[in-house]
Amino acid sequence: MIRNKIVKDDIIVRKSILHILNSGSGQIGLATNLIDMGPDLFDMIRDNVFKVLDNDERISCKLDKNTSVAKAIENLKETNDQSFIDTTRNLAEQLFDIMCDSVQIPSADLLCASFQVDGNIYLALLKMNYHSTFVHYQNKDDVTDIVKQNVIQSGKLTEAVIFDLSGKKDVYLVQKKYEMLNGEKCNYLSERFLICMAGLPPKKKFQILNRTIMDLINQSRQDGLKAQFHTKKALYDCFVEDGMFDINKIGDELFKDNGENLSIYDQKMERYDMQYDKFAVIKESTVSKLNYLEMETDTGIIIKIPMETFNEANIEIRESQMEGTTSLAINNIESYKLK
Repeated sequence: MIRNKIVKDDIIVRKSILHILNSGSGQIGLATNLIDMGPDLFDMIRDNVFKVLDNDERISCKLDKNTSVAKAIENLKETNDQSFIDTTRNLAEQLFDIMCDSVQIPSADLLCASFQVDGNIYLALLKMNYHSTFVHYQNKDDVTDIVKQNVIQSGKLTEAVIFDLSGKKDVYLVQKKYEMLNGEKCNYLSERFLICMAGLPPKKKFQILNRTIMDLINQSRQDGLKAQFHTKKALYDCFVEDGMFDINKIGDELFKDNGENLSIYDQKMERYDMQYDKFAVIKESTVSKLNYLEMETDTGIIIKIPMETFNEANIEIRESQMEGTTSLAINNIESYKLK
C-alpha cells in the first residue's frame, strides 16, 4: 500500500509499453514490444505517476477477484516481459471496448508502466488523452498547408489507474465522468472498467465538510460574529492537532452547544457516507481555506485574518442586539501595507 506522502525520487520505473486507443476512429493499436526507455521517457513516466499519487483527487478502491481486470492482474508476472506485454494488451482491449460505448470519452495513448516504491511493485495505466491542434505541413515540392492533428495533452493527467501488485487488490485512480451511449453519465474507469466501489477523493470530502460547516456558521447569525469566528477556528484547531479530519470529533467539537446544528451536520455527513470517516490530505493547497478567517460585509468589504494570528491579533468585536449591527476593530496596528 502506498503511504500518503512520497517524493518523486522514491519512484523507480521498471518497464513500459504503449498501446493506441483511438476510439474516435474505431482503431486500436496493441503493441508487441516494450519501450526502450531513455532518460527523458523515464522522467516523463515518473513525473506522471508522481502527479497521480501526490494528488488529493486520487481515489482508492479494491478489486473484486471475480472481475476480468482482477483476473488479468492476478495472472500478471511483472518480471516476465511477455506476461507484461500480454496483460497490458488484455487491459487495453477491455478499456477500449468501454471507450467505444461513448462519443465523449477522449481517445488516448495508453502508457502502461511498472514501477517500484519502497520495495513494492505497481502497474500504472496512464491514459494520455488526445486533443486536436493545428500544425504546418510541407511536401517535397515545397507546397505548404495547415493541417489538423491529434496530440497528447500536456499537464496533470485526469485519467489514470495504478494497481498495487503486492496484494493485487488495492487500486488508486483519478477519473472523470463521461456520458455513455445510453445517456448515463458515469465514472467509467471505476464503474465499468474496474467494477469497484470507489469512494470520494480527499479534496471532494474536504469541500463537502467545509461547505457544510460554513453553511451552518452563516445560518447561526443569532450566535454573533464572535461565536461564528470561534466555530471556524475550532475546525482549524482540530485539523492542526490531528493532522487529519475526524468527522465525528469535528462535529462534537464545533457543535457541542448546539444540538440542532449537530443533527444537521450528522445528516449531511451521512448523506455522503462520511459519518464515520477519518481522512487526510496530501496537498496544503487543498485546505488553503482553513488558513484564514474570511468575511464579506454587506457593502462588499472582504476581511481576511490569518488563523495563526487570530488569537493574538487584538480584535475587538462589538455587537448591538437592538440595532442589529456589528463593529469590528483591530487594535494596536504597528505597521501595515496595502495588497
